[in-house]
Amino acid sequence: MYDYIIVTHIPVFYKINLYNELARKMNILVVFISSNTNETRSDDFITLSNSKFQYRLLFDGNLQDRGVNRNITNLKKILNHNQYRKLIVGGWDLVEYWYLIWTNNKMRNCLILESTINESRVNGVKGFMKKIFLRRISTVFASGNLHKKLLDALNYKGETRITKGVGIINKPKLNPIKRKYKKRFLFIGRLSKEKNIEMLINLFNDLEDYQLTIIGTGPLEKILMSKAKDNITFKGQVVNHKLKECFDANDLLMLTSTSEPWGLVVEEALYFGIPVMISSNCGASVLINEGMNGYIFDLNQSERIKDIIVSLNDEVYTKLLAGVRKFSINEKDIKQLGVYFAN
Repeated sequence: MYDYIIVTHIPVFYKINLYNELARKMNILVVFISSNTNETRSDDFITLSNSKFQYRLLFDGNLQDRGVNRNITNLKKILNHNQYRKLIVGGWDLVEYWYLIWTNNKMRNCLILESTINESRVNGVKGFMKKIFLRRISTVFASGNLHKKLLDALNYKGETRITKGVGIINKPKLNPIKRKYKKRFLFIGRLSKEKNIEMLINLFNDLEDYQLTIIGTGPLEKILMSKAKDNITFKGQVVNHKLKECFDANDLLMLTSTSEPWGLVVEEALYFGIPVMISSNCGASVLINEGMNGYIFDLNQSERIKDIIVSLNDEVYTKLLAGVRKFSINEKDIKQLGVYFAN
């Protein structure tokens, strides 16, 4: 008897880490819809190499190229041949998920919700379809406050459990370094519209004594590079296991997204010891204690963002570093796991 059968998109590293920890105390079966995606990722972002749990792979290839009917046939076989207490689906955006919730007992159906109120429609046809989907769900594992607001807007009446996470980051052994504020800021992410990097570039173009390093690739890369002054450096794509070097070489992480369902890089920054300046539109802002381990800002108040940056000095930075040290990613992960263990 499985405690959970979990059906999710693809095997990304932070989900693999989460399932490995769940499997220490629970009997789980994880079903991956596909092995990969055609979206650009770093080489070690998607992997099954260190999985320590039982899993099935429905399609060995890109998610966008899968055969939906074949996947559904295989899902039917898996559910018919296995006993389980709960079924967890990893979203509401795939036909396979809709098949599962309609053919399974509602009291067994659970949803992992990583969408927030900021990027999700709650009215019209899309809002109506989400409400229909949620009527078949008994329990939602919602990542944070912005995700709970989405459920409230959709009038969800079932059980909601806040996980404060979407998975577990890689946590290599730390060798603490002595940090000194040197006006070095870091962005890590896809170079796309919703990341709002043009605003970030405009900001640092006016702050020529400050350094901004941008890590990532995406459709806006050439345009953004053409607008950046010499104090802004583009590093391209960096594999996950080398990110520590990037955090060590900078003072603060910037995440200025107009919408960001979570923002795993925030957890990575805190783990590797640097404070975070984050948009209130990002799900992971729930991890930031204002003025202690970072700052949360409203994108409509661009002058305040600039004021925060220019007000930073050695004394303020030392206080932020102390706040980062007090925040434990390990404790957060234990609490996240506890939400799933309470089956």
